[in-house]
Amino acid sequence: MIKTTLEVRDLIGMLDFAAVEKRLAALPGVAGVAMNAGSTSASIEFDEALTNPETLAREIEACGFHCGGETVPRHLCVPGSTTVPPGHPRAPSEHMHGHAEHAAAVDAAPSKREGTAAAKAPHDAMAHEMGHGGGMDMQDMVSDMRNRFLVSLVFTLPIFAMEPMGMGEPWLLPPFGLSEELAMFFLASAAILYPVWPFLVAAWRALRNGVLNMAVLVVLSVGTGYLFSVGATFFFEGDQFYEAASVLLVFILLGHWLEMRARAGASAAIRALLNLAPPKANVFRDGKEVEVATADVVLDDIVVLRPGNKLP
Repeated sequence: MIKTTLEVRDLIGMLDFAAVEKRLAALPGVAGVAMNAGSTSASIEFDEALTNPETLAREIEACGFHCGGETVPRHLCVPGSTTVPPGHPRAPSEHMHGHAEHAAAVDAAPSKREGTAAAKAPHDAMAHEMGHGGGMDMQDMVSDMRNRFLVSLVFTLPIFAMEPMGMGEPWLLPPFGLSEELAMFFLASAAILYPVWPFLVAAWRALRNGVLNMAVLVVLSVGTGYLFSVGATFFFEGDQFYEAASVLLVFILLGHWLEMRARAGASAAIRALLNLAPPKANVFRDGKEVEVATADVVLDDIVVLRPGNKLP
């Protein structure tokens, strides 16, 4: 049995963690799965004769999430890793077949610029899955969720002023001679359709995997109130719930924005802690001291520490 830790991105809430854990645990050869919400990763113990990290990563992708690969500090190398993913700037092409060994040696030590580009690609995929704009990292997506909250809040305030949910007379009259129904329809459409988009994407992904998560609940509650109100505005007589759906979405977006900001901060802190490990370590092997990559240190190695050294 060996253990690996894979980074799982594009997670909305704790039910998403449960879905990934259940899916991975059902694979042949998997002995245990532990999800970590702080680092958004999955620690998996498996029999390498029956499965491998590539199969586990594909299963995560099949769930509709994005696998960022094995989580190691960015300045360390995974032991035995001599390949690069397809599409990487240093991925060998057909005319470079005769230089495979040289390419493998170069790929084992990517430059800082290439590491940045490789790390950015998973964020792009995550942003696409979540309905955010392409090219966003985690902090960009936190900002995007904040912007969606502010847009929803700005258009919800006049809705609440025109229909203060039983708190007395309206504080605001519809502008431009519009009827109250039409004015609230336009305002509610702006307050709901754009801000709720990430939840629509996540809900569709969850239903496709047979999971009922928070995104499904959000879309069901907000969408039902909005669509019924649209029907009552244009097609049949009935009560309208534009203000209720809009106010509900404002609080949901606020909570989700704060959650994403906290998760991004926790994830950054964990990564910063992992990156404190030195890239090299001195160990005694075969009676002499040798320098090896930190990732190559194994159980029962005698590590040499001198004053000022960091613990690998």
